[in-house]
Amino acid sequence: MDAIVPLARNFVNKRFKDIPPEVVQDTKKSILDTLGALIAGTGAPGCPEIVGQVLEWGGREESTVLGYRKKVPVHLAALANGTMARAVDFDDVYEPGTAHASASLVPAALAMAERKSGLPGKEFLSSMALGLDLICRLGKTHKIPPGVSGMNVTYQYAYFASAAVSGRIIGLDEAKMLHAMGLAYSQTSGNSQNLIEGTLAIRFCQGLAAQGGVYAAIFAARGITAANEVLQGKFGYYPVYQRGEYDAGKLLDGLGKIYEGIQVTRKMHPCCMHTHSAIDAVAGMIQKYSLSIQEIDKVVARLNQNGYNFVCLPPDKIYRPETVPEAQFSLPYTLATALVKGKVSLEDFTTGALRNPEVLAVASRVECRVDDELTRTTQSKVTPAIVEIRTKKGETHSMRVDDRKGSPANPMTMEEVEEKFRRCAAFAAHPPSQENVGEICAFVREIEKYPDVTQLVKFF
Repeated sequence: MDAIVPLARNFVNKRFKDIPPEVVQDTKKSILDTLGALIAGTGAPGCPEIVGQVLEWGGREESTVLGYRKKVPVHLAALANGTMARAVDFDDVYEPGTAHASASLVPAALAMAERKSGLPGKEFLSSMALGLDLICRLGKTHKIPPGVSGMNVTYQYAYFASAAVSGRIIGLDEAKMLHAMGLAYSQTSGNSQNLIEGTLAIRFCQGLAAQGGVYAAIFAARGITAANEVLQGKFGYYPVYQRGEYDAGKLLDGLGKIYEGIQVTRKMHPCCMHTHSAIDAVAGMIQKYSLSIQEIDKVVARLNQNGYNFVCLPPDKIYRPETVPEAQFSLPYTLATALVKGKVSLEDFTTGALRNPEVLAVASRVECRVDDELTRTTQSKVTPAIVEIRTKKGETHSMRVDDRKGSPANPMTMEEVEEKFRRCAAFAAHPPSQENVGEICAFVREIEKYPDVTQLVKFF
């Protein structure tokens, strides 16, 4: 029996009362965190263009394009909102699999809830908790890191989880849920070349996964059939996309009892997660040794091979990024920003900010290296970092960071997630009022009490 069968069965049969309270509370954090990243992404490069095309296509007014207060067909809302949720690279990540966990799921779930003309908050929470568990379980399995294989599991796994969330919301039974998984697999795509080149497709592909999940659920409900052995069949996902290199046991261990979604990391910096440990190491040393930017001669940052491939290549782009995505995936740029400004924020990823001469000058003093020991011991993880700061006086300071703020070992509180949401809201193309920002935070905090979760969209 293909592993997708018990996974789909669990998705269909679990009820809100079955989900542990701590999982419910953590899922709320993921929902609000994703909505914050989404609203901040409404004006990000490429997003107004995608929204413009979606609105030009128009059609049946089913689901809202958040931040624009326009309704379009459900699949187009999922596409636009999913793209915006990833655009500022501030959404959560499941580190063991280097997978963006919520950026496709929240947009797909909210769009489908609107199409259904309402959904109780408890059911929305249940669908999200189960969706996060599914995408993270998938994220535990592959043995070849996406920064090595080139298979971008962020998008690939999101097709399956978005389809499952969408299917549950519209009430698919087990048989049709399996067909939805097959239809998701029929669309599954995603590679890492766009990350290396720093293109806008990085964010667009996140929207495509949300849209693909919506398609899969709707057409399965209509009776369209698809392969059932989608994970382990002769030409299933793992043999085809992962060269058969995966750990099947991790898919089902503790299924229904352990919710892997509570292990996501929520970002403190709006850039690729592979830069975060190094950013925190630099900030830690600046504070610990009271260093000024004028004292620093050189910075050497060591990552594992997986992380290096994502944020240290190609050399001709990482030192002088020309686009926002290039900057988001540049270790020299993000470290230089932290050194010059003391933090890395949304304001640092605009076209104007990329031309800051002081930041670019400091970036030229950052050397990126692959650390063989980190590669051997942490290759399957979002990279830890070992950073050295060498001063003009000949001093060398070093720090290693594994567990950044926001990680499961050092989590953000709900209050910190709410504060992050407020910062994101202020960065929106059309910022919601302070009153509405407060309403959104209050709504998500007690979302299980609301009979219709789609009332949330009116505050955007």
